Amino acid sequence: MKRKNIFKFVSLLGIGSFVMLAAASCSQAASPTQNPSSRTELGGSAMMDMPSGNDNTNINQDMTNAVDTELRSARNQLSTLVDTENENTALYADYAKIQDTLKNAFAVARATVDKSDSTTQSLKDAKSTLESAISNANKEKTDFDEKNVDLVTAYNALKEALKNQKTNLDSVSEPNYAALKTNFVNLYNQAKTIVETTLIPITDSALNVENVMTINQNLTAAISRNVMWKRNADNLVNSFINQSILKKDITGVSESNSKVHPGNWSFVGYSVDVDNVNFDFAQRTVWAAEDSNTTTLPITNTGENSSPLTNVSWIYNLNNVDAKYTLSFRYFGASPTAYLYFPYKLVKDSDKSNVALQYKLNGEEAKTIDFKKVTQSESTGYGSSIETEGSKKQKPEETGEHSETTDSPTTPSTTIINEAPTVSDIKIAKIALSNLKFNLNTIEFSVPQGMGENMMKVAPMIGNMYITSSDNEANRKLIYDSIFGNTTSKEASKTAVTVDLLKGYSLATSYNMYVRQFTNLTDDKTPVYLVGLIGGNQPRFGGTNRIRQSTLENNRPSPNIDGIKRTFTIYVNAPQDGNYYISGQYLQGTMNMPRALKFSTQTTNNMMSEVTITDLKQNNWETLGSFDTSKNDTMIQNGTTGTEMQRAINLKQGLNKIIVSGVSSIARGDTPFIGNLTFTLMNQTANRLNENSQQDS
Repeated sequence: MKRKNIFKFVSLLGIGSFVMLAAASCSQAASPTQNPSSRTELGGSAMMDMPSGNDNTNINQDMTNAVDTELRSARNQLSTLVDTENENTALYADYAKIQDTLKNAFAVARATVDKSDSTTQSLKDAKSTLESAISNANKEKTDFDEKNVDLVTAYNALKEALKNQKTNLDSVSEPNYAALKTNFVNLYNQAKTIVETTLIPITDSALNVENVMTINQNLTAAISRNVMWKRNADNLVNSFINQSILKKDITGVSESNSKVHPGNWSFVGYSVDVDNVNFDFAQRTVWAAEDSNTTTLPITNTGENSSPLTNVSWIYNLNNVDAKYTLSFRYFGASPTAYLYFPYKLVKDSDKSNVALQYKLNGEEAKTIDFKKVTQSESTGYGSSIETEGSKKQKPEETGEHSETTDSPTTPSTTIINEAPTVSDIKIAKIALSNLKFNLNTIEFSVPQGMGENMMKVAPMIGNMYITSSDNEANRKLIYDSIFGNTTSKEASKTAVTVDLLKGYSLATSYNMYVRQFTNLTDDKTPVYLVGLIGGNQPRFGGTNRIRQSTLENNRPSPNIDGIKRTFTIYVNAPQDGNYYISGQYLQGTMNMPRALKFSTQTTNNMMSEVTITDLKQNNWETLGSFDTSKNDTMIQNGTTGTEMQRAINLKQGLNKIIVSGVSSIARGDTPFIGNLTFTLMNQTANRLNENSQQDS
C-alpha cells in the first residue's frame, strides 16, 4: 500500500513536470537544451530543482517584453522611413513614372505600418523593400540624366523660364508689342506642357529632345532679345527699319555683268546715261589724301564687319534668268502688314520702255511691282527734267500711292502704282507686304521672265530698303529724310532742313565729281567731308593721279559731263511751303579766282526758283569758309531784277529736287568744295511779302 502511494506520487510529479515544460516552451521562441545533469531523476531531489510558481511567471514576462520591444523597434523604423515620403518623392517631380512607382512603394510600406497585426518580420521586410525602392529611384534618375544631358538641360531651362512668365508678359503689354506677347504666350504654353509631361512621363510617350531643345532655344531668344525686338516693333510703328543692300545678296548675275563697281568712281548714281554696265552693285566711296595733296585714294573698309562711311548703294544689274536680289529682315510688328520703300531710277534712258520688276515674299508666288508707263514728256536725256514731288504741292498721286486704299489694317485692297522710273530723277517705290511672318522674312527681287518682247525686260536701279508698319505721312517723311540725308530742326522762330551730302542719296553727272575726306581743316583733326569738282572741266585724275587711275579695278572714265552741265542733284524734304535761305561751308583757296554756286529747282514761272552765290574764296586751302544767304556779307547774283528776294529759294512741302552747279561766266564754271547744306525757312512775315511780290510780278 505504501509502495503504491509512492508510485502514484512519482507519477503525478512526472506529469506535472511535463505540463510545466510544455507551458514554458509555448511562452518563448526557443528553449535552451537542458543540461542532462539538471534533469529530474526518479527518486532524486526533484522537489528541490523545480522552480517555484513565482519564478516561472517572471521568466515568462521577460520573454514577452523582449518580443514586444523588437516589434515596436521594427515598426518605428519603418514608420520613420515612411514619413520621408514627401521628401523623397519630391526629388522626382520631373520624373513622373519614377515618382509614381516610389509613391506606390511608400503606400505599401505605410499599409504595413498601419496594420495592427504586422509581425516583426513583416515590418522588417517592408522596410527593406522600401529602401530598395528609394535606392532604385535614385539610380534610375541618375542613369536617365547621364544618358539625356541635352534633354535635361533644356527641360530645366524651361522650368526656370516659367518662373518669370508674368514679368516677361507684363513687359510686352503695350499695343506695339502685340506680336511679341502672342509669341511669349505660345512659347510659355508649350514650355508648360513639357514641364507638366515631365522628363519620364507615366505613359510611354517620352519627350522629343529636338522639340524640347527648340522650344527652349526659342524662349531663351525671346527673353534675351526682348529689348531689341521691342525696339524693332517701336521703330516699325513710329518710324522704320533700314536694310542696306549688300553685294553678297545679289546672286545669279552672269560673270560678265557682276564685276566690281568702277574703282575710279566716288559717286555711284548719275543723272545721265551709264552705258555698257558690267557690274551689278555699286557703293559710294569716299576719297582722301594727306593734307590738301592732289593725289587722292579711295577709303576702303578695313574689315568685313567695319562700317562704311556711307551706305549709299545701288543695284545696277539683275538681267539674267537666275538673277535676283534677296532681302532678309526681322519683323516684330504688331500688324502682319507692312510697307516697303526704296529709291529707284533708270541706268539709261533707252531702258524706259522695258522696265519690269517683281518680288517674291517668303517663297510665295511672285508679284509684279507696277510702274506707270513713261510718256514722251518724261524722257530724260540730259538737260530734260520732270516735275518731281517737290516741284509743286506734294500729293498722294505724285508718290505713286494714289491707287491704294485699305479696307482693313492688314489687307491692302488694290495695287500700288509707282511713278515711271527716269534717269535724271530718284523716285521712291512703295510696296504693301501682307502676311508677314513673326521674326525672319525674305523677299526676292527679280525681272519677270517671258517670251518674245518680254525677254527684253530690265530692272531699274534699286537702292536701300526701308520698312514701316504704319502707312502714315509722318513715317513716310522720316523715310524720305533718311534716304536723302535730311535732318529737320524746329525751334521757336526757326525751321531748317540740313542735307548730309555724305550720307544722302544724290546724283552726279561726271565720274570726276567726288566726296573727299579732309583732316587738316579743324584744330582737332576731325574729318570733314566735302563734295568737289561740281561744274567746270577739272579732271580728278591728272598728272600722277592719271597713272594711278589706270591701275584701279574696272576703271571707267565715264560718264563725264563738263562745264555748267556738270551738276549735282540733291533732295530737300521741306516741312512746309515757303522761301528758304541757304547756308553751308566751302573750301576754295584761290583768292584771285573766286568761284560761285548756283542752286535751282528748275521750276518755270517762279522768279525764286534759283539762288546764285558768288565771291566764294579763301586765301588758302586749309581754311573752311562759310556762306549764308540770309546775311548781307554773302554775295548774291541777283540777275535782272536786282531784288533781295533771290537770297532765298522757294520750296514746296515735300520733296524738292535741287540742282547745284557752277556759273559759266565765273571761274570757267568751277565751284568750291562744299559741305552739308542747310535750308532755313524765312519768317512768316518775310514769306508773305515775297509771295505777294511773286503774284504782282
